[in-house]
Amino acid sequence: MNLPRLLPSVLVVLLIIANVVRAEQLTCAYFFYGNGCPHCARVEPFISQLEQKYRNLEVYEFEIYDNRSNALILNDYFDAYGIPDEQRGIPVIFISNKYLIGDEPILENLENEIAINLEAECPILENMQATGLIGEASSLERLKALSFFTVIGAAVVDSINPCAIAVLLILLGALMASGDKKRALKAGFAFTISIYIVYFLFGMGLFSALQITGLSYWFYKIVGVLAIAIGLANIKDYFWYGRGGFVMEIPRKWRPALKNMLGKVTTPIGAFSMGFLVCLFELPCTGGPYIFILGLLAERTTQMLAIPILLLYNVFFVLPLVIITLLLYSGFTSVERTSEWKERNIRRLHLVAGSIMLALGVIVIFGLV
Repeated sequence: MNLPRLLPSVLVVLLIIANVVRAEQLTCAYFFYGNGCPHCARVEPFISQLEQKYRNLEVYEFEIYDNRSNALILNDYFDAYGIPDEQRGIPVIFISNKYLIGDEPILENLENEIAINLEAECPILENMQATGLIGEASSLERLKALSFFTVIGAAVVDSINPCAIAVLLILLGALMASGDKKRALKAGFAFTISIYIVYFLFGMGLFSALQITGLSYWFYKIVGVLAIAIGLANIKDYFWYGRGGFVMEIPRKWRPALKNMLGKVTTPIGAFSMGFLVCLFELPCTGGPYIFILGLLAERTTQMLAIPILLLYNVFFVLPLVIITLLLYSGFTSVERTSEWKERNIRRLHLVAGSIMLALGVIVIFGLV
Protein backbone atom coordinates (compact mmCIF):
# COMPACT_ATOMS: atom_id res chain seq x y z
CA MET A 1 0.00 0.00 0.00
CA ASN A 2 1.36 3.37 -1.06
CA LEU A 3 0.45 5.67 1.82
CA PRO A 4 1.82 8.90 0.26
CA ARG A 5 -0.45 8.40 -2.75
CA LEU A 6 -3.48 7.59 -0.60
CA LEU A 7 -2.97 10.57 1.72
CA PRO A 8 -4.57 13.20 -0.60
CA SER A 9 -7.62 10.99 -1.10
CA VAL A 10 -7.96 10.46 2.63
CA LEU A 11 -7.78 14.21 3.24
CA VAL A 12 -10.47 14.85 0.65
CA VAL A 13 -12.75 12.27 2.29
CA LEU A 14 -12.10 13.79 5.72
CA LEU A 15 -12.93 17.27 4.44
CA ILE A 16 -16.17 16.00 2.92
CA ILE A 17 -17.11 14.31 6.20
CA ALA A 18 -16.22 17.45 8.13
CA ASN A 19 -18.41 19.57 5.87
CA VAL A 20 -21.28 17.12 6.22
CA VAL A 21 -20.94 17.16 10.00
CA ARG A 22 -20.71 20.95 9.98
CA ALA A 23 -23.81 21.17 7.78
CA GLU A 24 -25.69 18.95 10.21
CA GLN A 25 -24.67 21.20 13.09
CA LEU A 26 -25.75 24.49 11.51
CA THR A 27 -28.40 26.57 13.23
CA CYS A 28 -30.59 28.10 10.53
CA ALA A 29 -32.68 31.29 10.75
CA TYR A 30 -34.54 33.48 8.26
CA PHE A 31 -34.33 37.26 8.63
CA PHE A 32 -36.74 39.56 6.78
CA TYR A 33 -36.00 43.29 6.55
CA GLY A 34 -36.52 46.36 4.36
CA ASN A 35 -34.04 48.79 2.85
CA GLY A 36 -34.42 52.11 4.65
CA CYS A 37 -36.31 50.63 7.62
CA PRO A 38 -34.68 52.31 10.67
CA HIS A 39 -35.59 49.45 13.02
CA CYS A 40 -34.14 46.88 10.63
CA ALA A 41 -30.95 48.95 10.54
CA ARG A 42 -30.65 48.62 14.32
CA VAL A 43 -30.92 44.84 14.07
CA GLU A 44 -28.64 44.09 11.10
CA PRO A 45 -25.27 44.77 12.80
CA PHE A 46 -26.40 42.77 15.83
CA ILE A 47 -27.18 39.75 13.65
CA SER A 48 -23.78 40.08 11.95
CA GLN A 49 -22.11 40.05 15.37
CA LEU A 50 -24.00 36.89 16.32
CA GLU A 51 -22.93 35.19 13.08
CA GLN A 52 -19.32 35.99 13.96
CA LYS A 53 -19.78 34.76 17.52
CA TYR A 54 -21.65 31.55 16.66
CA ARG A 55 -19.83 29.94 13.77
CA ASN A 56 -22.58 27.36 13.33
CA LEU A 57 -25.24 30.06 12.85
CA GLU A 58 -26.53 30.55 9.32
CA VAL A 59 -28.90 33.51 8.83
CA TYR A 60 -30.57 33.84 5.44
CA GLU A 61 -31.61 37.44 4.71
CA PHE A 62 -34.64 38.51 2.66
CA GLU A 63 -35.21 42.17 1.66
CA ILE A 64 -38.94 42.84 1.11
CA TYR A 65 -39.34 46.51 0.11
CA ASP A 66 -37.58 46.15 -3.24
CA ASN A 67 -38.19 42.44 -3.79
CA ARG A 68 -41.83 41.43 -4.22
CA SER A 69 -40.99 37.71 -4.24
CA ASN A 70 -39.45 38.01 -0.78
CA ALA A 71 -42.48 39.99 0.42
CA LEU A 72 -44.76 37.14 -0.73
CA ILE A 73 -42.52 34.60 1.01
CA LEU A 74 -42.76 36.62 4.23
CA ASN A 75 -46.54 36.67 3.94
CA ASP A 76 -46.52 32.87 3.58
CA TYR A 77 -44.45 32.60 6.76
CA PHE A 78 -46.80 34.90 8.64
CA ASP A 79 -49.69 32.69 7.54
CA ALA A 80 -47.89 29.46 8.43
CA TYR A 81 -46.94 30.77 11.87
CA GLY A 82 -50.48 32.00 12.46
CA ILE A 83 -49.44 35.60 13.15
CA PRO A 84 -52.45 37.99 13.16
CA ASP A 85 -52.48 40.74 10.53
CA GLU A 86 -52.27 43.54 13.10
CA GLN A 87 -49.04 42.07 14.52
CA ARG A 88 -47.21 41.53 11.24
CA GLY A 89 -44.25 43.71 10.36
CA ILE A 90 -40.50 43.95 10.03
CA PRO A 91 -37.83 43.35 11.17
CA VAL A 92 -38.76 39.72 11.82
CA ILE A 93 -36.64 36.62 12.28
CA PHE A 94 -37.79 32.99 12.23
CA ILE A 95 -35.74 30.33 14.01
CA SER A 96 -37.03 26.78 14.45
CA ASN A 97 -40.65 27.16 15.58
CA LYS A 98 -40.08 30.59 17.09
CA TYR A 99 -40.36 34.11 15.68
CA LEU A 100 -39.28 37.54 16.89
CA ILE A 101 -40.92 40.66 15.47
CA GLY A 102 -39.51 44.14 16.09
CA ASP A 103 -36.07 45.47 16.89
CA GLU A 104 -36.33 45.30 20.69
CA PRO A 105 -37.53 41.64 20.85
CA ILE A 106 -34.77 40.63 18.43
CA LEU A 107 -32.04 42.55 20.25
CA GLU A 108 -33.14 41.26 23.64
CA ASN A 109 -34.04 37.62 22.86
CA LEU A 110 -32.37 36.35 19.68
CA GLU A 111 -29.11 35.21 21.26
CA ASN A 112 -31.01 33.24 23.88
CA GLU A 113 -33.12 31.61 21.17
CA ILE A 114 -29.95 30.62 19.30
CA ALA A 115 -28.61 28.96 22.45
CA ILE A 116 -31.90 27.11 22.98
CA ASN A 117 -32.25 26.04 19.35
CA LEU A 118 -28.73 24.82 18.57
CA GLU A 119 -28.58 22.76 15.36
CA ALA A 120 -32.11 23.88 14.46
CA GLU A 121 -33.09 23.14 10.89
CA CYS A 122 -34.25 25.91 8.57
CA PRO A 123 -37.84 26.96 9.33
CA ILE A 124 -40.38 25.19 7.18
CA LEU A 125 -43.90 26.28 6.32
CA GLU A 126 -45.80 23.04 6.80
CA ASN A 127 -47.51 22.21 10.08
CA MET A 128 -46.03 25.04 12.07
CA GLN A 129 -47.09 25.41 15.68
CA ALA A 130 -45.14 28.54 16.51
CA THR A 131 -44.72 30.90 19.42
CA GLY A 132 -42.90 34.19 19.48
CA LEU A 133 -42.32 37.65 20.85
CA ILE A 134 -43.75 40.71 19.14
CA GLY A 135 -42.52 44.26 19.56
CA GLU A 136 -43.79 47.54 18.16
CA ALA A 137 -40.92 48.27 15.81
CA SER A 138 -42.37 47.36 12.41
CA SER A 139 -42.19 50.43 10.21
CA LEU A 140 -45.43 49.53 8.41
CA GLU A 141 -47.37 48.83 11.58
CA ARG A 142 -45.95 51.86 13.36
CA LEU A 143 -46.83 53.96 10.32
CA LYS A 144 -50.48 53.02 10.79
CA ALA A 145 -50.30 54.59 14.25
CA LEU A 146 -49.19 57.85 12.63
CA SER A 147 -52.81 58.68 12.11
CA PHE A 148 -54.43 60.96 9.60
CA PHE A 149 -55.41 63.21 12.50
CA THR A 150 -51.80 63.60 13.62
CA VAL A 151 -50.46 64.55 10.19
CA ILE A 152 -53.35 66.82 9.23
CA GLY A 153 -53.53 68.35 12.71
CA ALA A 154 -49.90 69.40 12.54
CA ALA A 155 -50.33 70.65 8.96
CA VAL A 156 -53.33 72.79 9.98
CA VAL A 157 -51.32 74.31 12.83
CA ASP A 158 -48.53 75.07 10.40
CA SER A 159 -50.89 76.54 7.81
CA ILE A 160 -52.72 79.00 10.07
CA ASN A 161 -49.57 80.70 11.23
CA PRO A 162 -50.13 84.41 10.62
CA CYS A 163 -46.78 84.88 8.90
CA ALA A 164 -47.49 83.15 5.59
CA ILE A 165 -50.91 84.80 5.41
CA ALA A 166 -49.45 88.24 6.08
CA VAL A 167 -46.74 87.75 3.47
CA LEU A 168 -49.27 86.67 0.84
CA LEU A 169 -51.46 89.70 1.58
CA ILE A 170 -48.53 92.09 1.24
CA LEU A 171 -47.53 90.42 -2.03
CA LEU A 172 -51.01 90.46 -3.55
CA GLY A 173 -51.90 93.92 -2.21
CA ALA A 174 -49.56 95.73 -4.60
CA LEU A 175 -50.56 93.57 -7.54
CA MET A 176 -54.29 93.98 -6.89
CA ALA A 177 -53.83 97.75 -6.57
CA SER A 178 -52.48 97.82 -10.12
CA GLY A 179 -55.82 96.48 -11.33
CA ASP A 180 -54.39 93.36 -12.96
CA LYS A 181 -56.33 90.62 -11.17
CA LYS A 182 -55.10 87.83 -13.45
CA ARG A 183 -51.49 88.73 -12.75
CA ALA A 184 -52.31 88.77 -9.03
CA LEU A 185 -53.92 85.33 -9.34
CA LYS A 186 -50.89 83.91 -11.13
CA ALA A 187 -48.54 85.53 -8.62
CA GLY A 188 -50.50 84.09 -5.70
CA PHE A 189 -50.35 80.59 -7.16
CA ALA A 190 -46.67 80.97 -8.08
CA PHE A 191 -45.88 82.07 -4.53
CA THR A 192 -47.86 79.15 -3.08
CA ILE A 193 -46.24 76.58 -5.38
CA SER A 194 -42.82 77.90 -4.47
CA ILE A 195 -43.50 77.54 -0.75
CA TYR A 196 -44.89 74.03 -1.32
CA ILE A 197 -41.72 72.96 -3.16
CA VAL A 198 -39.34 74.46 -0.61
CA TYR A 199 -41.20 73.00 2.35
CA PHE A 200 -41.29 69.56 0.73
CA LEU A 201 -37.59 69.60 -0.15
CA PHE A 202 -36.68 70.84 3.33
CA GLY A 203 -38.75 68.01 4.80
CA MET A 204 -37.09 65.35 2.67
CA GLY A 205 -33.66 66.77 3.48
CA LEU A 206 -34.21 66.73 7.24
CA PHE A 207 -35.88 63.31 7.07
CA SER A 208 -32.87 61.86 5.23
CA ALA A 209 -30.39 63.54 7.57
CA LEU A 210 -32.11 62.11 10.66
CA GLN A 211 -32.02 58.58 9.25
CA ILE A 212 -28.51 58.71 7.77
CA THR A 213 -26.95 60.09 10.95
CA GLY A 214 -28.86 57.63 13.13
CA LEU A 215 -30.44 60.46 15.12
CA SER A 216 -34.04 59.53 14.27
CA TYR A 217 -34.42 57.31 17.34
CA TRP A 218 -33.25 60.01 19.74
CA PHE A 219 -35.07 62.79 17.91
CA TYR A 220 -38.28 60.78 18.17
CA LYS A 221 -37.85 60.71 21.95
CA ILE A 222 -38.02 64.50 22.15
CA VAL A 223 -40.69 65.32 19.55
CA GLY A 224 -43.42 65.03 22.17
CA VAL A 225 -41.63 67.53 24.39
CA LEU A 226 -41.04 69.74 21.35
CA ALA A 227 -44.75 69.69 20.48
CA ILE A 228 -45.72 70.64 24.04
CA ALA A 229 -43.18 73.48 24.06
CA ILE A 230 -44.54 74.81 20.74
CA GLY A 231 -48.10 74.46 22.01
CA LEU A 232 -47.40 76.35 25.23
CA ALA A 233 -45.56 79.10 23.33
CA ASN A 234 -48.57 79.60 21.06
CA ILE A 235 -50.99 79.59 23.98
CA LYS A 236 -48.78 82.20 25.64
CA ASP A 237 -49.29 84.37 22.55
CA TYR A 238 -53.04 84.16 23.06
CA PHE A 239 -52.89 85.47 26.63
CA TRP A 240 -49.80 87.69 26.42
CA TYR A 241 -49.29 88.48 22.74
CA GLY A 242 -45.96 90.20 22.13
CA ARG A 243 -44.76 89.69 25.71
CA GLY A 244 -42.08 87.42 26.97
CA GLY A 245 -39.53 88.54 24.40
CA PHE A 246 -40.83 86.53 21.44
CA VAL A 247 -43.89 85.43 19.47
CA MET A 248 -44.32 82.31 17.36
CA GLU A 249 -44.05 84.36 14.18
CA ILE A 250 -41.39 85.97 12.02
CA PRO A 251 -39.43 88.34 14.33
CA ARG A 252 -40.65 91.92 14.08
CA LYS A 253 -37.19 93.28 13.27
CA TRP A 254 -37.11 91.14 10.11
CA ARG A 255 -40.48 92.34 8.82
CA PRO A 256 -39.55 95.78 7.35
CA ALA A 257 -36.88 94.23 5.13
CA LEU A 258 -39.24 91.44 4.09
CA LYS A 259 -42.06 93.89 3.33
CA ASN A 260 -39.71 96.04 1.27
CA MET A 261 -38.68 93.04 -0.86
CA LEU A 262 -42.29 91.92 -1.35
CA GLY A 263 -43.32 95.38 -2.48
CA LYS A 264 -40.93 95.13 -5.41
CA VAL A 265 -42.51 91.97 -6.83
CA THR A 266 -44.51 92.66 -10.01
CA THR A 267 -44.59 89.32 -11.85
CA PRO A 268 -45.49 85.67 -11.14
CA ILE A 269 -41.83 84.74 -11.65
CA GLY A 270 -40.84 87.26 -9.01
CA ALA A 271 -43.52 85.87 -6.68
CA PHE A 272 -42.20 82.36 -7.25
CA SER A 273 -38.67 83.48 -6.36
CA MET A 274 -39.97 85.32 -3.32
CA GLY A 275 -41.56 82.12 -2.04
CA PHE A 276 -38.12 80.56 -1.66
CA LEU A 277 -36.86 83.59 0.25
CA VAL A 278 -39.91 83.78 2.50
CA CYS A 279 -39.39 80.16 3.55
CA LEU A 280 -35.93 81.08 4.84
CA PHE A 281 -37.63 83.62 7.12
CA GLU A 282 -40.48 81.35 8.15
CA LEU A 283 -38.93 77.95 8.73
CA PRO A 284 -36.80 78.80 11.79
CA CYS A 285 -39.76 80.52 13.48
CA THR A 286 -42.87 78.64 12.43
CA GLY A 287 -41.64 75.22 11.26
CA GLY A 288 -42.17 73.50 14.63
CA PRO A 289 -45.20 71.41 13.59
CA TYR A 290 -43.37 70.26 10.46
CA ILE A 291 -40.30 69.23 12.45
CA PHE A 292 -42.61 67.37 14.83
CA ILE A 293 -44.04 65.29 11.96
CA LEU A 294 -40.61 64.76 10.41
CA GLY A 295 -39.34 63.40 13.73
CA LEU A 296 -42.16 60.88 13.85
CA LEU A 297 -41.70 59.85 10.22
CA ALA A 298 -37.92 59.47 10.45
CA GLU A 299 -38.30 57.01 13.32
CA ARG A 300 -41.34 55.11 12.07
CA THR A 301 -41.01 54.65 8.34
CA THR A 302 -38.89 54.71 5.20
CA GLN A 303 -38.33 57.38 2.60
CA MET A 304 -40.61 55.64 0.11
CA LEU A 305 -43.49 55.69 2.57
CA ALA A 306 -42.68 59.16 3.88
CA ILE A 307 -42.89 60.90 0.48
CA PRO A 308 -46.70 60.65 0.01
CA ILE A 309 -47.26 61.68 3.63
CA LEU A 310 -45.12 64.80 3.21
CA LEU A 311 -46.85 65.60 -0.08
CA LEU A 312 -50.21 65.39 1.70
CA TYR A 313 -48.97 67.44 4.66
CA ASN A 314 -47.86 70.26 2.40
CA VAL A 315 -51.17 70.31 0.51
CA PHE A 316 -52.89 71.18 3.78
CA PHE A 317 -50.07 73.55 4.70
CA VAL A 318 -50.59 75.75 1.61
CA LEU A 319 -54.37 75.32 1.41
CA PRO A 320 -55.18 78.62 3.22
CA LEU A 321 -52.92 80.48 0.78
CA VAL A 322 -54.79 78.97 -2.16
CA ILE A 323 -58.17 79.84 -0.62
CA ILE A 324 -57.14 83.45 0.13
CA THR A 325 -55.81 83.90 -3.41
CA LEU A 326 -59.05 82.64 -4.93
CA LEU A 327 -61.22 84.76 -2.61
CA LEU A 328 -59.27 87.91 -3.50
CA TYR A 329 -59.40 87.16 -7.22
CA SER A 330 -63.15 86.44 -7.16
CA GLY A 331 -63.88 89.63 -5.21
CA PHE A 332 -65.43 87.89 -2.17
CA THR A 333 -63.00 89.80 0.01
CA SER A 334 -60.23 92.36 -0.24
CA VAL A 335 -56.69 92.62 1.02
CA GLU A 336 -57.76 95.19 3.60
CA ARG A 337 -60.65 93.12 4.99
CA THR A 338 -58.53 89.96 5.08
CA SER A 339 -55.73 91.82 6.88
CA GLU A 340 -58.21 93.20 9.40
CA TRP A 341 -59.63 89.72 9.96
CA LYS A 342 -56.14 88.36 10.54
CA GLU A 343 -55.30 91.06 13.08
CA ARG A 344 -58.61 90.59 14.93
CA ASN A 345 -58.14 86.85 15.17
CA ILE A 346 -54.37 86.57 15.50
CA ARG A 347 -54.61 85.61 19.17
CA ARG A 348 -57.28 83.00 18.41
CA LEU A 349 -55.10 81.55 15.67
CA HIS A 350 -52.31 81.12 18.19
CA LEU A 351 -54.72 79.53 20.68
CA VAL A 352 -55.98 76.99 18.12
CA ALA A 353 -52.44 76.18 17.00
CA GLY A 354 -51.21 75.90 20.58
CA SER A 355 -54.08 73.64 21.67
CA ILE A 356 -53.58 71.23 18.77
CA MET A 357 -49.81 71.02 19.29
CA LEU A 358 -50.24 70.55 23.04
CA ALA A 359 -52.67 67.69 22.41
CA LEU A 360 -50.30 66.05 19.89
CA GLY A 361 -47.40 66.32 22.34
CA VAL A 362 -49.39 64.66 25.12
CA ILE A 363 -50.49 61.90 22.73
CA VAL A 364 -46.89 61.15 21.73
CA ILE A 365 -45.49 61.23 25.27
CA PHE A 366 -48.14 58.82 26.55
CA GLY A 367 -47.56 56.46 23.64
CA LEU A 368 -50.94 56.95 22.01
CA VAL A 369 -49.34 57.50 18.60
